Amino acid sequence: MNPIDLEIYWNRLIAITDEAGAALKRTSFSTVVRESNDFACVLLDPQARLLAQSSLSIPGFIGTAPLSLAGMLKVFPRETLVPGDILFTNDPWVGTGHLPDATMVAPVFFGGRLVAFAMAVAHLSDIGGRQWSADANEVFEEGIRFPVMKLAEAGQFNQFALQMLEANVRLPQQVRGDIEAQVGALRVAERRLVEMLDEYGLTGIDEIADAIFKASEEAALRELRLIPPGVYTGSVDSDGFDEQVSIKATITVTPDGVTVDYTGSTGQVRFGINETFNHTYAYTLYPFKCLLSPGIPNNDGFTRLFKVIAPEGTIVNARPPAAVGARHLIGHQLQAAVFEALAQVMPDRVQADSGTPLWSVLLRGVDVVKGSSFSNILFFNGGMGAMRDRDGPPASGFPANISNTPVEVAETLAPILFGTKRLADGSGGAGAHRGGLGQVVSFRSRWPGRLRVSLLTDRTRVPAKGIMGGEPGKVGHVLLNGVAVDNPKSVVDMAEDDVLELGLPGGGGYGAG
Repeated sequence: MNPIDLEIYWNRLIAITDEAGAALKRTSFSTVVRESNDFACVLLDPQARLLAQSSLSIPGFIGTAPLSLAGMLKVFPRETLVPGDILFTNDPWVGTGHLPDATMVAPVFFGGRLVAFAMAVAHLSDIGGRQWSADANEVFEEGIRFPVMKLAEAGQFNQFALQMLEANVRLPQQVRGDIEAQVGALRVAERRLVEMLDEYGLTGIDEIADAIFKASEEAALRELRLIPPGVYTGSVDSDGFDEQVSIKATITVTPDGVTVDYTGSTGQVRFGINETFNHTYAYTLYPFKCLLSPGIPNNDGFTRLFKVIAPEGTIVNARPPAAVGARHLIGHQLQAAVFEALAQVMPDRVQADSGTPLWSVLLRGVDVVKGSSFSNILFFNGGMGAMRDRDGPPASGFPANISNTPVEVAETLAPILFGTKRLADGSGGAGAHRGGLGQVVSFRSRWPGRLRVSLLTDRTRVPAKGIMGGEPGKVGHVLLNGVAVDNPKSVVDMAEDDVLELGLPGGGGYGAG
């Protein structure tokens, strides 16, 4: 294919997913999507291979997309699909790893032939069950679970499925609004792709996809072959829920690809911090993307170079019915094991461990007397790890590019009043370059009754490690009225005027200072 034509087509596909992403973001009802960007819009080719994604798409959803679609097509093969169909699931072992994430796929037809798939994934503000938290013991406690199904068939929506969803969540209007925003995003992607094919006189995207995959694979292989073939090991320790967790990665590099094996990692636990394979796969590939080809959009040409082995029954590939609601508390730390393993051969590209994972705080209040209630999710980021040529950025999302919720928005939508939001001085690890600073956030409850707060946090006991001789960052903390919370992965109750303080961890330093 002519390189100029390829560049035009490639950028057009990205523009299509970006427009779909903008439609989802602007029409969503929840702050989770609208403010925090916890979503993805993706295009895949007829063989379910990742082709393009919106610029704001998070790595976890990009990486799981082809695996999710492959799982959905096992239930509804390609030949059974018709225009107007929408496949849907939130099954953690088919989708992105926990129940709050709704995965939707629409087949795109042109000239009577299936030419692509459009996918939209979004974190819903509620999925029923017990409040989103890390302390569930089984997936059945964590909400309603939809197997792979047709949310719409030939353009007709499955009203029973929508009624079941609305009847099992605390925020039916908000959840229904986000579902419909996803449907709108799919329709935008479908419409724009058909317009592109018609405009350029194309019959499909197969030739474009093959050219994109070939160019991406060649670019990634050039960088991969700079790594000496060999076997490299890294590890990362995590707070766990009640006991420390260890993740071990053995990376085998050859001139033609990479295998990452998590054999030796801690077994699955009885709390909701377990990973499913799809999410582990996604966040294993992401640090390699940062190392090898950060400027190339994600697609199958890159991902085909990697194999991930995660033994069943371990914390990185838990068997059902394990609780998995807070799986990101483990998934976001996989990057540290990969970077540590490759530090000896790529010291100029790796970064120290970050003050990850993303801290998620869910606030819920119910006034049984007045019959009113609310629920809202807040996200906060710690400091990123340092690199050879720079300090770690403070309070920055990594490896998930989830945004902090603005104070003004949070105070408008939840009965809380912020008292503090500042960088945590001295929290970054020392070194030739300092780890990024975490942040300190405090807020007061203005809810007249009991305010239930789910704390999905980590690195309050085990700090983010430095690299190449750098020092570790400082651990975080959670204080309720000035007193440390016994388990910062639990659900705590706040009375009116109680104050909760979150101190997020700093990133590790790079190099001896």
